[in-house]
Parts: sequence; C-alpha cells; structure tokens
Amino acid sequence: MIVTDDTELAEEARVYRDQGKAGFTANVHTRLGYNWRLSELHAILGASQLARMDEFIATRRRLARIYDTGLAKISGLHPVYVPDGFESNYYKYIAILPRGSDRAAFKKRLRVEFEVLLSGEVYELPCHEQPVFASLASDEKLPVAEDLCRRHVCLPISAMTTDDQARHVLDSLARVRA
Repeated sequence: MIVTDDTELAEEARVYRDQGKAGFTANVHTRLGYNWRLSELHAILGASQLARMDEFIATRRRLARIYDTGLAKISGLHPVYVPDGFESNYYKYIAILPRGSDRAAFKKRLRVEFEVLLSGEVYELPCHEQPVFASLASDEKLPVAEDLCRRHVCLPISAMTTDDQARHVLDSLARVRA
C-alpha cells in the first residue's frame, strides 16, 4: 500500500502497479512495470488483518515487554531500546549480542539444542554495503552501523507468538549466551 498526498507520486505508483500502463483503458506501456495489484482474495485478507491491527500490535508490545524484562537478566544481551516519546509496533524485536560473538554459531546452538529459530536479521550487510547502492557508495566506513549489523539478532515475535513461547526463547538464550 502506498499512501501519499503527492499526486505525481500517486500516478507513478498506479502506472507501475499495472504492468507500466498509463491507464486501465488502453494497453499502452509507458514504464517497465509489474502486476502489483492485489487479487480479490489478498485484498479481503488484507482488510481483515488491517481490522485486527491494534490487537496484533498490542500482542507484539506485550511480548516485547516480556523480552525486555527477560533480557535484563541475561548478561551480555540487550535489546535495541525505543527512545522516550516513541512507540514501536515490534515488527522485529532486535537484540544485540556482545562484541566478539559468533552470530551464526549462536543461532545454530539455539536451533539445534532448543528448537528456537531466530528470524532473518534486519540487515546482515549495512545499507551502505548493499550492492543496490554500490553506485552511491564511498570509501568511508561506518563502524557503528557495521558493528550493529554483525551483532544483532531478531527474536521470534508475531501476533501468534505466545507468552510461553517467548519465555522459552528467553530460557534458551540464557542457556546459550553469546
């Protein structure tokens, strides 16, 4: 979904979503586009999920509080804190491993020994090292971004995650410790 008050941007989005056609009435392609329209089934599912968004976010925030409390008791692991005055929907719950940790080995132990699968990292490579931005890159290093990308993990969190599952994750983290 794109929400904008920019009429030019809105029109460009409409062109790209419909195979690059300038409009629905002619089969004239003005851009290289794709079929980014929702099917009826996807639209119905999306609308039903959107109606439950507040419930889903409340669940994620409750789980994040469980993780926050539990991580405070685990030496070396800490969450990415949400600044005062802001709120997160916790699409991802990011924890930072201690310096020198082997993230791959840490994740493997959690998976093999405790059946805890950590989802994909937000960025394994920082944005300035992503191939798509190579033409914009400079030789300047960004050591903080590079360090955080090496050390972060995403704990399991979804509207379907239970409190007991979150506690199992915390117990497993405490046993593995980075």
